[in-house]
Amino acid sequence: MPPGGRHLRRGLPVVVAALLAAQAPAAAEAPTSPVATAQAVADFWAAYVGRTDLRRTAAVLDHRLRTDTGGDTESARRAARILLAHALGHHRRAWAHRLALAGLDVPPRHRRFVAAARAESDRALNLRRTHPAPTTDMGAYGDHLPARMVDGDATTYFWSAGAPRAGTQVVLDLGRVRSLSGVRLVMGQNARPHDYLRSGVIERSVDGITWLPVRQVASPTVVAGLTEATRYLRLRATAGQRHWLAVSEFSVTPAPVDACADGAAETVFPVTSGVAEVPVAGPRPITSVVVLAARHTPPRGEIQLRDGVGAWRTVGRIAGEYSGVSVHGLMASQVRVVFPPGPTVGVHEIVVD
Repeated sequence: MPPGGRHLRRGLPVVVAALLAAQAPAAAEAPTSPVATAQAVADFWAAYVGRTDLRRTAAVLDHRLRTDTGGDTESARRAARILLAHALGHHRRAWAHRLALAGLDVPPRHRRFVAAARAESDRALNLRRTHPAPTTDMGAYGDHLPARMVDGDATTYFWSAGAPRAGTQVVLDLGRVRSLSGVRLVMGQNARPHDYLRSGVIERSVDGITWLPVRQVASPTVVAGLTEATRYLRLRATAGQRHWLAVSEFSVTPAPVDACADGAAETVFPVTSGVAEVPVAGPRPITSVVVLAARHTPPRGEIQLRDGVGAWRTVGRIAGEYSGVSVHGLMASQVRVVFPPGPTVGVHEIVVD
């Protein structure tokens, strides 16, 4: 099984021919109504989930989509090819279809199926999206919960149910070690302009144990550059105060290379310097690395791990749009892809397991 994919039951080669081969519509074929197509999509999805009767449902779906009278069906056909390729363990082929799907318009009637296929492909490729998770040792007043400081809405806010004391803290877990370019903290509210931390510090950590300072806090808005790999950010009071604390925004600005490890197949990092490097929480044992690159990526470049003493070790080579390598538990703190001089290469994701 290729690295980066989960175990799926294999189908029959004839299914590949039925669904993956590009076929021109036959003039003699009877047209299919959108209702019949919708039923074929539902039947195929049920067969895919249950891993039963894939041969018949794949063939029926392909026929229905090719002869459908309701408009463009290419995105649905491509989504079905993605699912079938994953079911057969052909993750390289699935990724090629995923790249092709990205350039297609999706009609409203096929959006649910295409979205479900993308989500299933994310799971098969081990793509894991993470969202910041805030916690605090202060209680929240009413429904002004900690989640409101990371919801992207400046009108909502976390509001403490009391005044901060020395050592009071708000911790933001980014879900993984990330490459960042900055952090932004906005405190206080129009109705509560004095509810901000007057004496505090923003700190960073990769493990939640060892903390390093980022910026002192003494005003309602704090913006700081941040170039070090980080997983946790902490707002810590260094003295007590009379006013409560309201935080409307506690956010980070990702570095461009963070697109390589954000768990989103659609984002891409244009490698102009020849290197795409992502941090790893560790050093820790690595079992595999998969590089999902842009269309027409040439088969050149190296996949490297940085070990516990800081030395870079080549463990594999770029094989084109999809590259996977097993590394059998080697210890690493960083992973990078090094391309030789040449045109810009797009890297969608570097999946480290």
